[in-house]
Amino acid sequence: MTEKIHIEELPITEKYMRQKRLIQDRGELALIEDGMEFQHLGYFSLKKGKGYYRGGHYHRRKVEHFYMVSGRIRVQLVDLDTGKKSEVVIREGHRVTIYPNCAHRFEAEEEAQVIEYYNSMYEPEDDIHYSEF
Repeated sequence: MTEKIHIEELPITEKYMRQKRLIQDRGELALIEDGMEFQHLGYFSLKKGKGYYRGGHYHRRKVEHFYMVSGRIRVQLVDLDTGKKSEVVIREGHRVTIYPNCAHRFEAEEEAQVIEYYNSMYEPEDDIHYSEF
C-alpha cells in the first residue's frame, strides 16, 4: 500500500478523547476532528452497482480527509510518484487521509455514507482526472 493514505479506526470509548466514537442505546456520537481547521465540509453517499464510483482523480496540493459514517468502500489507489497500485477496504468508523499525488477511486461494497473535509476551498483545477486503476 502507498504511504499516501492513512487509515485509522476511531476508538469506541466513553473516555474523553478528541477523536472517538461513543455508541449508546440512544445512538452514536462520533468526534471526528477536534482542533483541526477546515474550509470545506461535504457529505456523499455511494450505492453498490456497476459503474457507480466516486473519485477517479488525484490532487497536486490538497490533503483530503474522509470519515466513514456507514457502509464499506473499496478504495483503489495509485501512488503517482512510484507507480505503485493498491486497494484497501474502509468501513464504518474509519477516518482516512489521502495525500497529494495519490489517485483514488471509491466503489461501494455495501451502501455507504461518507463525510469529506479539508483545509482549503474547493479548487476545480486541483481535481485531475485519472482512469488507470
